[in-house]
Amino acid sequence: MGTSISALLIISVLLTAVVVMFKANQIGAELLAVANKSTAEIIADRVSTKIEISSTQDFKDSYEEEEKHHLQDTEGCRPILPGIPRSGDITTTNSLDCYWFQADSQAQATLTVDKVIGSPVSLANRTGTNTKISIDYFPPGEVITATNASSKFKDLSNTTLRGQLIDFVSESSTEASPHRIKMWSYAGQVSANWGGYQILLTIEGIPAADPSTVACVADFTIKNSGGTAFTATQMEEKLDVFVVLNTAAGDTEMKVPVKGSAPLQSNQWTYSISDDSYQVGVFNPGETITMKINLNSEPQVAGTLLVTLPNGVGMSHSFPSICTM
Repeated sequence: MGTSISALLIISVLLTAVVVMFKANQIGAELLAVANKSTAEIIADRVSTKIEISSTQDFKDSYEEEEKHHLQDTEGCRPILPGIPRSGDITTTNSLDCYWFQADSQAQATLTVDKVIGSPVSLANRTGTNTKISIDYFPPGEVITATNASSKFKDLSNTTLRGQLIDFVSESSTEASPHRIKMWSYAGQVSANWGGYQILLTIEGIPAADPSTVACVADFTIKNSGGTAFTATQMEEKLDVFVVLNTAAGDTEMKVPVKGSAPLQSNQWTYSISDDSYQVGVFNPGETITMKINLNSEPQVAGTLLVTLPNGVGMSHSFPSICTM
């Protein structure tokens, strides 16, 4: 009898152990399924998340100032620096754009021009009447007028949309009497869409100029181009903004501005959602954020903006400098 009872007790214990193990495995499987589902949802959420960061770069006042280098000049010239493109329009109301730069007599300067818009015109040389955009080089000491043409020029028409003047510098210049470039319409007072252009100066042996010396960003725009929406609470508590400043050659310095409100203090940022009529405060797909950053206590140098959304997805955007407030 005793042996039978002992055997029954052992069997009962074993069955209980099996049941407990089964339950544990079942619970573990359920927990694993929940974890896998949660992970899948997180992954899907991040995969569907996408933002696009852009900025409007404004030239600083010093880069927009026109200066006459001779009393007889018809129009003043703005500076142009190697590696930083400038653009303009040649129209009936603005038929002349002039730029100046410095270089010594040994410099090999290359000027690349792209015509970006314009009326269809037939190919014409210097004596043609259909040339709509022309570029002329003037050495130091020569006067700029509305009609004069230099001996070194390039005309752009519909079949010559790209032109280069190479190694046109033959003498040294000074800041008071620099080299100058005139962009203009050679066709005279002809009513037409003469065209827009972009011009780029490169000088061999001289590195491209630091863009932070001529341009800055007043604000950044962040577009929600994915499928994930972020609540106002998420944006308020979990949106992170970092700034990496190029403070020296090869060196960077990380700044972590804090969220503030207008008027911003130094190292603060704020944002607003454009056209926020649907679910006010929620950063919905298709909506755009305008972000302002105040770094007045930091040097005005180029850098990178890093934005991390509440779900951990991030994006970066390079800028020349951030405008002072």
